[in-house]
Amino acid sequence: MARNPEQQKIYNKERYIGRKAAKMAQDYVLQLLKQQLHIRNQGDPKKNIKPILEATKVRAKMGNYRLLGLNFTSSKIGFILHYGHVGTRGASTVILEAQRYHKNATQRKATQVDLPAKEFYNNIYAKSGALDYLVKALAETRIDAIKATVNSLVVQLNTQENGS
Repeated sequence: MARNPEQQKIYNKERYIGRKAAKMAQDYVLQLLKQQLHIRNQGDPKKNIKPILEATKVRAKMGNYRLLGLNFTSSKIGFILHYGHVGTRGASTVILEAQRYHKNATQRKATQVDLPAKEFYNNIYAKSGALDYLVKALAETRIDAIKATVNSLVVQLNTQENGS
């Protein structure tokens, strides 16, 4: 669908607002993850922590004419840490790569797992300030959209009266 110049201007404003709010929320949640998981610098590749930071993203979802919302994504590990997990870790074979070991692999027994919920992702939009920013900024752009619609209706009515 083609947008007129006024609609394009409002669309660009809402896209900017959405991106800024998404960045606010993403920065907050990444900072929270780094603090809670004690991540320094690049993370620990053995603990698989850095992929959580790389996979955790907040993006603005745009429709044809306006901002529809913010999409939050994270890795499976991030959601397991958030909600916790109670269950059994199955038996598996562990490959030993270091030369100090006399054998190449060992068998790991099945064990009970009780990982407590850390609740990283609760109220990230409100706590980051993105929600307040969205309310104020979108109110202004939506008012501008209503003004533009009313102005175009007035122009159409005036041309119809003069043309008839």
